[in-house]
Amino acid sequence: MKNVLPIFVLATAALYSCQNDTVTPTSKEKEKSRLERAEWLLGRWENNSKEGNLSETWVKNGNNAYTAETFIVLGKDTVFKEHSSLEETGKTLQCVITIPDQNEAKPVVFTMTKQEDNLMVFENPKHDFPTMIRYEHKGDSTIAEISGIQKGKFAKERFPMKKVK
Repeated sequence: MKNVLPIFVLATAALYSCQNDTVTPTSKEKEKSRLERAEWLLGRWENNSKEGNLSETWVKNGNNAYTAETFIVLGKDTVFKEHSSLEETGKTLQCVITIPDQNEAKPVVFTMTKQEDNLMVFENPKHDFPTMIRYEHKGDSTIAEISGIQKGKFAKERFPMKKVK
């Protein structure tokens, strides 16, 4: 019995140490942040139509933000310009939109309300129009959609785009 006890103690200690042996996950194994899950948005997106040539280019801006410039050109004239950013603050992702000739060029913040692998929805119910911004990704295409109440009625605008870079 004297010889069994030390073997039992050693076996128990070995078993216990194996059970508590934690493996530190590599950075690839850690869960992606909300911003990293939106990485598919990075690059240049375009749509050329009779309403104009839409171009939206998203780039990584540091560790906590992606920024974009959006232009609609009709002929030789830029008829629309917008600056956007996706900013990660804590566990929240925000889409911040600034349009030079609207809202006194002050940024409007939309907070993420839904995120899936290929879908992001941002909302700001206090903004006049839009109150919702939606990005849906399918292969080499993305559809940006804005919606809300405009002139007393529900309105929605869709901007389908193909990735070019």
